[in-house]
Parts: sequence; structure tokens; C-alpha cells
Amino acid sequence: MNKLVIIGYEQECTCDHCGRALVHGVRVAGLGTIGADCFNKMVKANRRRFSGNGKPGASTVRDLAKLREFRSDDYLGRMGYYSHAFEFEAA
Repeated sequence: MNKLVIIGYEQECTCDHCGRALVHGVRVAGLGTIGADCFNKMVKANRRRFSGNGKPGASTVRDLAKLREFRSDDYLGRMGYYSHAFEFEAA
């Protein structure tokens, strides 16, 4: 099972997946910086974790990237965000 792991956030960059200019980029382990929409296209739906179509929305992906970038692991743990919150199964 391949996993996509969010490792950070970047502003004003280019998507390494489609080449589009981005205001908000999501840094993914092994893939570089990609857009939240491209990230959603690459993940498998998980209906137990997300409502609707089973995928996180673009704003949720951006928020997770910002949390990972700007908050310490200790802070994230206290808020209930453990490492599995940033891992997604690749489609």
C-alpha cells in the first residue's frame, strides 16, 4: 500500500505534478510540492474518515499542511493530530 504523507506547506510555488502556479502548495514526501487539488486526485477515498465523497477537501489538505509546517509535533499531539492524520492511501 503506497502512502502520501504531508510533510509541510509552501507559498507561491509551482505544482510538481501538473506545473500549475500555486498560491498554497502542499509538500508531500517523495513527490515534492503539489496543489491540494492534485493531492485529492492522488488519494483513495476513505468514507470512515471523511464525509461526502470520502476524500478531504482542498481546504482541509491546505490546513493539514499548514499545521504540519508551523506547529511542533508536541503541540499537534496535544490537539489530537498524530502522524496518521497526515498519511493518506494513494489511489
